[in-house]
Amino acid sequence: MLLNCIIDGNYILSRLVFTLHKNNLLYGALYQALENSLTNYRSWYPYSKIYLVSDSKEKSWRKNLNQEYKAQRKKDTDIDWKFVYDTYSQFKDEVKGVTVLEYPRVEGDDWISLVVNDCNEKKQSNFIITNDYDIKQLLNMSLDDMWINIMSNEMYNKSRVFLPKNHAMFFDKVRNQKSDDIFNLNNDEDFLKLYDRLHNKYEITDVDPVEALMVKIVSGDRSDNIPSVYRVIGANGRVRGIGEKGAQGIYDKYITEFGEVKLDDPDLVENFADIICEKKKLSKTNMSKISTRIYENFKMMDLKVDNIPSDLLNEMREIYG
Repeated sequence: MLLNCIIDGNYILSRLVFTLHKNNLLYGALYQALENSLTNYRSWYPYSKIYLVSDSKEKSWRKNLNQEYKAQRKKDTDIDWKFVYDTYSQFKDEVKGVTVLEYPRVEGDDWISLVVNDCNEKKQSNFIITNDYDIKQLLNMSLDDMWINIMSNEMYNKSRVFLPKNHAMFFDKVRNQKSDDIFNLNNDEDFLKLYDRLHNKYEITDVDPVEALMVKIVSGDRSDNIPSVYRVIGANGRVRGIGEKGAQGIYDKYITEFGEVKLDDPDLVENFADIICEKKKLSKTNMSKISTRIYENFKMMDLKVDNIPSDLLNEMREIYG
């Protein structure tokens, strides 16, 4: 089983910085803590390749689509961010045995999408270390080509692992398949040991990647300042939209009325807009506006590689190789 490890460097950096700062250890321990984290992830499995992806220092290409994108994010002013980013840059320059992926205007999740897409086409699996829940839309698997994408993170002192729905079928097939190649047998054994370790030590969540994407598109992402596809100003002057729970209800209603959600369905957006109007008791004249917002959120949140501007994508492919 060829398994690659993709590490979201900004997630690792942020987690370490706030922990070390809280304990007054930032200046003396950040570089070593980054090395220790990488050593820990390396010990989990003999990965085929390890990638460290990092957000660009320049504004994301998504700013051209929405000037308010991530506009509300603020840094903790008590932290010496110059020291943090200087140390992180030094670490990226000096790290060995890892492919560092970074480019102007490109975000870490763009890199993750590119690597995952490429590796899956090569029938390779991916273990993704990140707290970016947008990545859930990439958690899929193939029983024919035998690849799977897994995500893990540590949040609120809990270690969590996210696996594609019906993942047990995949691992059962790995257990049951026979091979005359002793190296493949050993590799599969390591892979099954990793799976058993994850199940024994971590909180497991099953993920439907299409559901994960559509719920976020309908509800938006407050942390990234991406609004819900439906919003109204309440009596108190506050803007109200569709929350995650409401978006989940709309997704479930879609399945009841139209069946399986297929992202390539030409009627997908119109059908979702129709259900939103029905749920919110809106006139059908609102469908066009809601449909436009759904399309806009697709461009912002769908991690399909083709959504990345072609000039950037070409440069990314040159770097990635």
